[in-house]
Amino acid sequence: MVITLSALEYEVKLLKELVSIKSITGNSEEYKRIANLISKELTALGLRLTIHDGEKEAKDGISRPNIVAYYDAGAPRTIGFLTHYDVVSTGSKWGEKAFSLRIYEENGEKRASGRGSADDKGCIAALMGAIRDIITRKLELDWNIAFICTADEEIGGEYGAGYIARNKLVELDALVVLDSSSMGLVVGTSGIVHGNIVIKGKPGHAGYLFGSDNALHKAIVFLNELLGFVNSRAMSLSKLRNPPSIPIPNVWGRFSLTWIKSDNMTYNVIPGKITVGFDMRLLPEEDPEFVLSQLKSYFEMTKYRLCLHDIKLEIIRAFPGYMTDENHPFVKKAIDALYKATGKKLPVIGMLGGNDGGWFRDYGIPIISFGVWDEKSNIHGDNESVSLKKIEELKSFIINLVRK
Repeated sequence: MVITLSALEYEVKLLKELVSIKSITGNSEEYKRIANLISKELTALGLRLTIHDGEKEAKDGISRPNIVAYYDAGAPRTIGFLTHYDVVSTGSKWGEKAFSLRIYEENGEKRASGRGSADDKGCIAALMGAIRDIITRKLELDWNIAFICTADEEIGGEYGAGYIARNKLVELDALVVLDSSSMGLVVGTSGIVHGNIVIKGKPGHAGYLFGSDNALHKAIVFLNELLGFVNSRAMSLSKLRNPPSIPIPNVWGRFSLTWIKSDNMTYNVIPGKITVGFDMRLLPEEDPEFVLSQLKSYFEMTKYRLCLHDIKLEIIRAFPGYMTDENHPFVKKAIDALYKATGKKLPVIGMLGGNDGGWFRDYGIPIISFGVWDEKSNIHGDNESVSLKKIEELKSFIINLVRK
């Protein structure tokens, strides 16, 4: 399929406007700007729209306007399409250029480069383009459509999609999270746990060791033993397959130490406190509380074996993943819709990362994910980009999924 700019004129114009807004996670004013842009477009299309601000729960002064808009097709059931408008910050190499959409051609493929073009503003443009086509062409649908676009996904979505889900601010019979790769139909995503390990000692002069207790030395000993939990987590395997490019066949449990900080950055001072951050990934089907109990048990037994007691585990956030049976009729319908949109039989897979679908886990509805990323997208990196063909395919998938 050859994609021309004229064929996606509306979507590319909208994507350019979306990318121009610096909606970096936590930027209250830019959140308001982008929510206003999206809201105006949806209102112009005739959708019924409500803004739910997650700041009501966060109470931190950061406005988080979460958008829920409905297209009533007179159908007996409602499908939600979940996107997010926040983006990660840019590196120093890319800078301000990141917020100016650039269209270019690479090996005969047209692509658009800009922060958020693939994660997740390209998906927003595709969804709005699909709704616009549905309305313009007066297509008959099997589903009413709930357009959901939220803040804070890049930091877990607690006051974005989490706020919507916890407070049951939208009623759904199925959910499609438009925030994943385009290389397979995702029926499960990993849960995420972030936390800190705090090791305390007693500071002192490095030249006069007596009376001090080096927290960094203790940390090296303790963390070396704790790394055994990496292997323990790796023994947990999901029922869901990984994309073909991953060398391990199934989604597996992961535990990684990700940063370390000392209370001292002076060469001749013994550190009295070391803080280490970690990232733990859960299987799509795992209960976060159960895995946390495993981590806490391993943590306490490691302290006991080493006789190191002034060490504390802090859980910062814990978000569940989700998993939908790949034999569910909704999944079968989605597979058919994808084939019509792409001409390919894409694999049914799990996702090593997480997304906001986990917040809707308790709704008891089928949840799947599909998006516009591909192997060239470099999401979160410099020169993030999206293929215009992927935007067209996602738009077509949405229409095929909902129409009669």
